[in-house]
Amino acid sequence: MKTLQFLPLLLLALIVSGCPSDDVINLGTIDLEATSINFSIKRDSINEFRGTATITGIITNIGDREFTSSDGQQSILLYQRNLGTPSGNPGDLVSQKNFTTLNSGATETVTFTRNWSSASPGEGEFPPDYQIIISYDPDILTDGNDANNDENPANNELTVSGSDINDLFRN
Repeated sequence: MKTLQFLPLLLLALIVSGCPSDDVINLGTIDLEATSINFSIKRDSINEFRGTATITGIITNIGDREFTSSDGQQSILLYQRNLGTPSGNPGDLVSQKNFTTLNSGATETVTFTRNWSSASPGEGEFPPDYQIIISYDPDILTDGNDANNDENPANNELTVSGSDINDLFRN
């Protein structure tokens, strides 16, 4: 008789363990990252300390899911922060690029080209910093589109010193 009482409990345990759980299925993550700011130069033919500098900001979707959104909801902002720019102020917006999709592992760039003199105080002695920011509409997390929710906003900004441009002119 004890065997018969144990059998229904065993069957109930098997049925419960075989039922699908209420766990949320993870479809992957979307994580846009301000990856790098790169510099390149073209020297002036007359003065080796002058030329043009191109500043390129790069963002990458380091998540494993495609980012898909609507026009105007997000953009890459490139700022130039000159000496004396107050903290909390990103500086002068020098370039902006809007985008709507970014596949997993894909990159998007924003560029700015300007004259540069590594011998001048404004660039040589006190070069500006450059900052890229991934900017989103304030309501992007509540727009009902889960395909445009960035999982990690902590990596959406990057600042690099323009002194690296001077190093290119020296080499």
